[in-house]
Formats: sequence, structure tokens, C-alpha cells
Amino acid sequence: MKKWFITITLTAMLFDVAFATNTFNWFGVVSSRLRHEISEEYYGFTATDSARGLLKHTDANTKTRLGYKFGFTVELSEYVTGAVTLRSGVGSVMWQDVNNENTSGLQPGLQEAYINWKPPYADLMLGRVPQKGNAMWDLYAASNNLRDPVRQDNATDGVFNDKMGFLNGAKLTVPVGPVTIRGAYHTDYVSGYERDYTLDNKQTDISPQMDQYIFIGGFSLDVIQTLNGFNLLKVKGLNCNLDFDYGLPSRIGDKNRTSTVDTDSVYVDENIWGITEKIRYYLEEYQSGADFIFSYGYDRREDVYTARFWDYTLAGEYRGLRLTGRYQYNSQILNFRPYYGATAIRTAMHVYLNYILWNLNIQPRFILFETEIEGNKTSTNERYELTTTIRF
Repeated sequence: MKKWFITITLTAMLFDVAFATNTFNWFGVVSSRLRHEISEEYYGFTATDSARGLLKHTDANTKTRLGYKFGFTVELSEYVTGAVTLRSGVGSVMWQDVNNENTSGLQPGLQEAYINWKPPYADLMLGRVPQKGNAMWDLYAASNNLRDPVRQDNATDGVFNDKMGFLNGAKLTVPVGPVTIRGAYHTDYVSGYERDYTLDNKQTDISPQMDQYIFIGGFSLDVIQTLNGFNLLKVKGLNCNLDFDYGLPSRIGDKNRTSTVDTDSVYVDENIWGITEKIRYYLEEYQSGADFIFSYGYDRREDVYTARFWDYTLAGEYRGLRLTGRYQYNSQILNFRPYYGATAIRTAMHVYLNYILWNLNIQPRFILFETEIEGNKTSTNERYELTTTIRF
């Protein structure tokens, strides 16, 4: 009830401001998805030698899902803009099952609410600000998501884009020629606390709502603009951007991960970094082109795991018809029981076909997820989907 009251109050206040100004833009997305899913679980790493790799059980289900998102931006002054975005399934995925038993996931929740200050040479966003995912953010958000243990460490399921898609905090970008310098601050919880015991009592008490945060610094380089400045490359319709980010998260430790945890330390020593390259070649007169995206993320948490994530996307487009292939590979060395010293490999293969007909985006999709630990397959998941989306 409290969250609903805050959301409604904030939205009403911004609507009042919006209608009192001259610049007001609103948008919306409504999407439906028909999904057939086949999941297989195998006897894995912790099973006996004779059982490992054998099929344990198979589940199959068909779901109709629905999702929506709507919001608006309003110009508050010459340099200040405000924005609010609401969507279904905040705290979960946007697409929710349609059934008569539970419709709570279809209720609107606050995804973004921020102020954007744009002086001549900078761009500062404050609040719950929009943020696009990449391999690094998916790694960070996957294991940070405590409310869904099924997907907790699976970056290949697009956790950041699907579940978060925003930053609680601030994001600053400063363009300097072909380079854009940026910094971001994100906090996962607010109003948290910790309890410190005296030296004669070695117990540790950690609140699960304790604040966790991350500072990220990086840059984006327009490669083509840089090369053009030296008269090295001039190709019509070609764009290329290189992104790099590095951060030092402050994250609460897991006191149960090993039997030798230092009870005087409540934080895990962690560092994270990532790199993304986007290449796009598109000819407007032919309405055709191609995209290649490579993204890599690295996340090391002392005494917990070391994770690496490779994400490749290749897409071709011709007169509104777009075919996309995507391959993701997540390697994670686990340092907690019962998988101490083991390596988990999670892969995903995506094939999407998009076609826009009278502003209706039709997208058949196939996704295959596989997980194995120390060479033993533990689970597979096949998804066959038909998604239709209207944007306005």
C-alpha cells in the first residue's frame, strides 16, 4: 500500500507540472507473448558418479504473458527535464502470466522517475534513471537479485534489462569530442543497517536490507568520428562505438559461503569491469543494414566466485524484416559449498525474427539455455515464443 501511495502521489504531482508547461511528451508499449517452454533437469555435480549426467525430470508448460510500459517527459526549464515511467512486473520481469489466480504482477509499478539536468557541456540524471544493460551490468545484477534464486547467477537470461533496467542514484556524462566520459552510482537497498559486536563476542549479525552500492566510471568512444578526424576512414552508413566501464562495488558478505569466513568483515572484496563494441552499417536508401555487438564482463568476488561473460549479437535487416542471432557464454568459478572450486558454464542461443506491420512488431523467438557444472549438464531450457508489441 505504501509503494502504491508513493507511486500515485509522485505521478500526480508530475502530471500537474507537465500540464502547466508547454513541452509534454508521452509514450507507451503494450506487448503480449505466447510461450511454450521445455525444461530438463539432470543429476549434476553433487550426485553420485553413476547418476551424473542422467535425466532427472522434464517439465513443459505453455503460458500467455502480457506486459506494458508507459510514461512521459516534461520540460521543466531550459536545462531541466523530468520523466516518469511505469510498467508491469517491477521487481520481476515485465511480462506477467495471464491467469485468474494472481493478477498482482500486472499492476503498474515505478520503473523510472528522474530529473535530467543538461547544461551546455554535461548531462546529469538524478533519481531512478534509465540504464541499458550489457554483459557487465547483467553479471552484476544476476547475483545481486536476491528475490529469484532460480535465475540468481544466470547472466545469460538478461537479468539487468529484464528485471532492473534502471539505476537508483545518479549518472553523469560529459562529451569531449569523440569521447564521452561517464560515471554512475547505483544503490540496491536503502534504509539498511548493520550490527557490530564487541571483540569478546565473535557473532556476526547482518541485515539483508543493508545498503549495497556501486560506483562505475567509464567512457564511450566514437571510433568512426575519431578515424575521420585523421582522414583514415570514410564509409557511408558506418558507425562504431567502443564502451569501457570499471567499478568497485561495496557489497554485503555472505557469512555462510565457507566455514572460514572472517567474522570481522561484512563486505566482500569485489571488482567489476566490462567492454562493449557496437558496429552498425545501414544504408537508408536501400532500407537495409547489419549490426554486430560484442560485450564482455568480468566480476570477481573474493571467496565467492570469479565470473566472466561473453555476449555476441549479429543482426541483418532488409526493408523492415530483421533477423537476429545471439550467443552468450558465462563462466563462473565457484568458491562456496557444495561447489567449492568447481566451474559452472551457462550458455544461451537466441534466434529472433522481427517484422513491423502497420506499427505492430511481430517477433517469433527461439532461446536455448544450458547449464553445466564441471562438465556435467545440470539443466536445459527451450523457449518457443511469439511476441507482438505495439508502441505509441
